Amino acid sequence: MATIDNWANEADVIVLGFGGAGAVTAISAHDAGAKVLIIEKAEGGGNTRLATLTFLCPLNSAEAKQYIQALSFGRLDDTVIDEFLKWSSSNVEFVGKLGGEVQVCPPGATFPTLPGSETMVRYRVKGEKDEFGGASLWKLLSRAVDNRKINIFRHTTAKKLLRSGDEVVGVECEQAGELIRIRSRKAVVLATGGFEYSETMKREHISGYPIYAYGDVGNKGDGIKMAQELGADLWHMNAVAAPLGYKFSEYEAAFIMEMPSYRIPNPPYSFVIVDQEGKRFCDETALEKYSMWMAVTRFDTGKLKYTRIPSFLIFDERTCLHGPITRVGHGANRSYPWSADNGAEIARGWIVSAEQPEELAQKLGIHPAKQLRTRLEAYSKNCQSGNDEEFLRPKKTLQPLSNRLFGVPVWPGLLNTQGGPRRNERGQILNVWQKPIPRLYAAGELGSIWGFLYQSGGNLGECLALGRMVGRNAAAETPVS
Repeated sequence: MATIDNWANEADVIVLGFGGAGAVTAISAHDAGAKVLIIEKAEGGGNTRLATLTFLCPLNSAEAKQYIQALSFGRLDDTVIDEFLKWSSSNVEFVGKLGGEVQVCPPGATFPTLPGSETMVRYRVKGEKDEFGGASLWKLLSRAVDNRKINIFRHTTAKKLLRSGDEVVGVECEQAGELIRIRSRKAVVLATGGFEYSETMKREHISGYPIYAYGDVGNKGDGIKMAQELGADLWHMNAVAAPLGYKFSEYEAAFIMEMPSYRIPNPPYSFVIVDQEGKRFCDETALEKYSMWMAVTRFDTGKLKYTRIPSFLIFDERTCLHGPITRVGHGANRSYPWSADNGAEIARGWIVSAEQPEELAQKLGIHPAKQLRTRLEAYSKNCQSGNDEEFLRPKKTLQPLSNRLFGVPVWPGLLNTQGGPRRNERGQILNVWQKPIPRLYAAGELGSIWGFLYQSGGNLGECLALGRMVGRNAAAETPVS
């Protein structure tokens, strides 16, 4: 237990983490009259700054509740969903009050066949030309924090939550090589992000390994460990948003897979994805972006390994020349200038090529090598007949691979994890007995409400919505006596 003395600084509300959730929480607590201090171990921005497009602003209705219940597969209490819809349905209004302009980004629902899908509406904050929506939103939020003159301790790492009796009363941090204690008169809010870069936690909690990440390399589960030390319960630890991507040793973060066919009219579809034996296992054009990891994390109990981690993207010269096989400017590697024809990446050895399937298989590590030829010939017959009997790939996408072949390993890659400390409908962190840990809250990706299937725009929508709720609730706490 902490002794209430020797404090280096103090505030009403201490927010750990200066990403989207931390910024919104700080703005809300400040506007409710609290003195706020943000603790950030790097410069700030988190995954919000690196996000690509949208935030969710759903309609607040019974149908919306039904949709979110379906996504969560029973992992969310009704009261949590009710509060999320109450706050998230006014996200656009909040952005407008901060001075931001928005535009609708259809389609709204990630899973349009579910009941209530029509209530899901996505928006992006308008920004500079070619600027991604996450960067535009981050500029808006960080400017709002600056305008309020909210104090930020950057390059300060939170190490431990401090308590007096059962109540959280501060945090111990490392700053410039020294440990300091900062007192919270009302509450501490954890907004420290997920655990995308904690190999130990990924092995323990997520299906499939290795699994890489695209976002903020500082997301190593710090807040989860601090909450666990106080007896916090956990939820949603196996829930992720995880498209396929490429991992190269020169970069800590991965590059997301995005074929030209995903973004241009009349694209080439001359590509397939195969496992370590050269076998197709899905309709490659129908993989839902955020759930791609589910297609490759099947464990082969006969071979006792994940035979689809890695899998291999195989494509031909037509696809290669048609555009980058990634979303240029995405994620932590956004400064890397991926070449328009993938030529620089071929020269680097990231993408391998060959005239014959057997040679390509040997370079990629597909075994037996001859099976890749067999499987590509079977796919070519499907293209000729216009019928993919096994995986039902649409006829218009059945384009055979011709000329020189290219290949690259693909891995499951995390846009973010969703797991962390369990929260109640007020954003309070609960212990293993489902009781609130006094004066401790969480917001954002750390213990997100998205417990199984992920709705596009949901994380940024949650930052805007529940960050506001948590900031207000934390500011309303009675000061420590």
